[in-house]
Amino acid sequence: MRLPGLIAALLVIAAGQAQAADAAKGEAVFKRCMACHTIADGAPARVGPNLHGVIGRTAGTAPGYTYSKAMAASGLTWTPETLDSYLTAPRNVVPGTKMSFPGVPNAAQRADLIAYLQSQSE
Repeated sequence: MRLPGLIAALLVIAAGQAQAADAAKGEAVFKRCMACHTIADGAPARVGPNLHGVIGRTAGTAPGYTYSKAMAASGLTWTPETLDSYLTAPRNVVPGTKMSFPGVPNAAQRADLIAYLQSQSE
């Protein structure tokens, strides 16, 4: 009798943790990034590369931007999972990256930001 109750409780907990990311909230989080990055299709790079279409892109390959040797040699492909790791602590994932931003420690904000980036990559 206890096992079904335990399973139900775990499912409720998992559902709460797997709440859908919100791209609209992610757009608000992206405002932190706008000092260095653009997102509009065809917009020029700034201090950092344009992030339009970043999901699925090989790291260090956006045209019009000169990457650090570390980023160009990272071998990463930007997926929601690799972005989550990178945006948590960029310099831990790519030591030597030019990006000085310390990261987005809040997991929900990171998920929202990644949902926004994904909406700009389709």
